[in-house]
Amino acid sequence: MLKTSTANDLPAIARCHRAAFPRSLATALGQRYTAHMLSWYLSSEKTFIFHIETETGRCAGYCGGLVNDGTLGTGSASGMAQHSFKAAVWAFLTHPWVFFHPEVRAKWPVLWRNLLMKLGLRSRVHATPEQRAAKALDPQVGLVVIGVDPAFQGKGYGSQLLREFERRAVEGYGIHKLQLSVLANNAQAIRAYERNGWVRGEVSGGSLGMIKEVLK
Repeated sequence: MLKTSTANDLPAIARCHRAAFPRSLATALGQRYTAHMLSWYLSSEKTFIFHIETETGRCAGYCGGLVNDGTLGTGSASGMAQHSFKAAVWAFLTHPWVFFHPEVRAKWPVLWRNLLMKLGLRSRVHATPEQRAAKALDPQVGLVVIGVDPAFQGKGYGSQLLREFERRAVEGYGIHKLQLSVLANNAQAIRAYERNGWVRGEVSGGSLGMIKEVLK
């Protein structure tokens, strides 16, 4: 059953996330941190999260998105980092071995920038008026995360989540243009998106941008 997620659902979604992405930094930082990180999707009217719940109450899969229409000052990476900063500090202190996690090295520029901003040693980076105006003229809904518990893969839940994501973008926000970013070497995920009508865009920094126009 598809459900709009609430704060009460976050622990179950966090367990799904950790099962779907066992090598991710969030998984390494623990269940408590992962649930707090996911609460970012409930922090504004322009972020959202929903999930598939089984009859036993287990989260089989979930999807989170962000409306890029120029009204938010930050993107998903910075927004989530700022929202989860205190929880991340505590998680790193209680899981010090995570400092050597590969994702920490890859994300170090973002982590360092947000640390300086939190300490007041660097100004917050916001979109310029020109950038906001451009987004307002060409609004998009970004697919930030999608995951399916390995125990439920192969049942079509991924495609079901993508269809629901499209429906919410169009019916909930009136936006027909969708975008996402995926690792350029993740051939399996790219094929799955292409089967669902997504088109390849540009490659930047090891990530492939993909877009989809929902014509309805």
